[in-house]
Amino acid sequence: MRTINKMVQFSIILLMSVWIIFSCKDDKYKGDYNPETIKGYKNESSTVSSKMDSVEAVNFIAKQKLRELYELSALASTTSDIEVDSLLRDQLLSYFPKKDTTEIFSLLRDLRSKKVTYTSVSKFAILPKDSIVPDSIKRIAYTINYFNSDKKLIETNNHVGVFVLKQEPIKFQREFKFYFTTLKEQKDSIQNDSIPSGVIQKSSGKSPK
Repeated sequence: MRTINKMVQFSIILLMSVWIIFSCKDDKYKGDYNPETIKGYKNESSTVSSKMDSVEAVNFIAKQKLRELYELSALASTTSDIEVDSLLRDQLLSYFPKKDTTEIFSLLRDLRSKKVTYTSVSKFAILPKDSIVPDSIKRIAYTINYFNSDKKLIETNNHVGVFVLKQEPIKFQREFKFYFTTLKEQKDSIQNDSIPSGVIQKSSGKSPK
């Protein structure tokens, strides 16, 4: 009987130890947050190093634009300044073709309702069957994390986004025009894209956090 009690006590201690380890995991925002820098985000054409191959260039640009869009959206959802809010919304609309307001307003409502202050992209991958050609449609799987004003994690979501990248050759450099068509592709959506066997790629440039 004593042996059984000891086993039960040991099991309880073990379970509590495991719970403590997982409950103490790092789930706080640790990014570089600068509101003044974020206010300057605009969906301008991106120029990449000629040393990057096509896949690296697309990966670098898409991740940068995704981070910018979410950080700008979080800032817009928390500001109480009407003029700043209007300015940020105009900048957000530049990330979508023909300044489509549906996606942006839906995102802002979601962030505001959850009181999101900080965001981070923790996972990012260009999906298989994509192609690296001018004006091609591409799909990305990504994980977005929401944090409150105390930098504590609110929730983590996995989405598939769709974007278009147009390459504009310039002498001695490559310039790309980028915009999203959606941040959350519907599961029953059929995309007529041509996206190479794809994998998560590491950029030789300084990838955004």
